[in-house]
Amino acid sequence: MENISKQIAYLRGLMDGLDYDDTSKEGRIFGCILDVLDEIDASIDDLYDYQDEIAEQVDIIDEDLAAIESEFADECDGDCDCCGGDCGDYDDMDDLEYYELDCPSCGETICLDEDFFDTDDDIVCPACGEHIELDLDEEDMEDED
Repeated sequence: MENISKQIAYLRGLMDGLDYDDTSKEGRIFGCILDVLDEIDASIDDLYDYQDEIAEQVDIIDEDLAAIESEFADECDGDCDCCGGDCGDYDDMDDLEYYELDCPSCGETICLDEDFFDTDDDIVCPACGEHIELDLDEEDMEDED
């Protein structure tokens, strides 16, 4: 991009060196051509700046999507009904324990990994948005084992 600006400046210098009369027909045409070239150069600079901004935003979105995919991979093994079986094959997840529960409102199957029970997060049905409360005692968890 810098090369175009230099070339336009060089042309302007050549025209100034010719001592053309800028009030003549040809002089006005040359002046207008240089003005148009300057505008094109400025527009291209703006486009490059905008492209850089968009590229940065795409990189941020890509990083966010990778984080979401990673988190989703931690919550679903692809064999349950929570995603319609479309979440892919996660071979490294075979050793993790998953629990399924049905939403009392809509009947949607929800998959939870064993780490979920160590958090204070609410269970929210992805289909209907219903908050589900589990009342698990230590005895219930031991019965599962």
